[in-house]
Amino acid sequence: MAAGLTPVAVACSSSGSDTVPPTLVHLFSSDRVIAAGRPQRIPFAVVDTGDLTLIDDEQLAVTVLDDGAVIDTVTVVGRVVDHDHVGEEDPDHQHANLLRYFSLRTTLPTPGVYDIEVDFGDAGRSRLPIQAFDPADVDVVLPGDPMPRITTPTFDRPEGIDPICTQWPVPCPFHTLDAADAIGSGRPVALLVATPALCATAYCGPVVNTMIDNAPDFPEIDFLHLEFWANAAEVGSNYGDPNLRLAQPVADLGLTFEPSLFLVAGDGTLIDRIDNIFDVAEFRSGLAALRSA
Repeated sequence: MAAGLTPVAVACSSSGSDTVPPTLVHLFSSDRVIAAGRPQRIPFAVVDTGDLTLIDDEQLAVTVLDDGAVIDTVTVVGRVVDHDHVGEEDPDHQHANLLRYFSLRTTLPTPGVYDIEVDFGDAGRSRLPIQAFDPADVDVVLPGDPMPRITTPTFDRPEGIDPICTQWPVPCPFHTLDAADAIGSGRPVALLVATPALCATAYCGPVVNTMIDNAPDFPEIDFLHLEFWANAAEVGSNYGDPNLRLAQPVADLGLTFEPSLFLVAGDGTLIDRIDNIFDVAEFRSGLAALRSA
């Protein structure tokens, strides 16, 4: 995520007992991301208070409410971001709360504030407010729209972005094609905006690694990586330096957060946008859908 875009936690009422319900955590905190009337992916996390143990692949029934009226019910599956373990793996270990997430896909019909609600049984219910905006007021490109024509840096032509990749210890391999040449060329494109070294969350490095590991299975797709910042080297990779500048192609995409994965059909139409956090299964599912689009 960009500076200032830390996840916002919102708890709600319990079942009336002394049990404190789990807290739903909105993994978007930037404004004007969710567009009304468009299918949307809304990732959220559940912070375990100790009263409920959420295991991998946990299923939650989510109710989407508009002023108390039910407009959608969706079952979502718990996912875990791919990550490395330091030292030997403990088979009984627990994953960090915010590395386990749930991906809700729904359509919020008109601009306004909605609630998503999860019933945790004896542990109570939690709600999370979600705001949908008029698509005309959403700056980032939306699924179904043509991708903006952007120029992205390559190893041969860095376009003033330094470094063009902060993946450690060596740059990732997705900097040989310029998006201006790849998008609309007839081949599908997966463009990942992420900054592994300067990310404000723990997600950027893992999602780049996910793309590195899985891209070879999709040779018909062109993969591109774009750093969020233009001058990380100039400021010594100091995330808090006021002279840190947004990369121009990121601004052209209307992004104020990262990571974000853009899945673009061969004709240049955005098929899907997977924001903030994704695991291997969700990544591969998105690529499979892109391949068949």
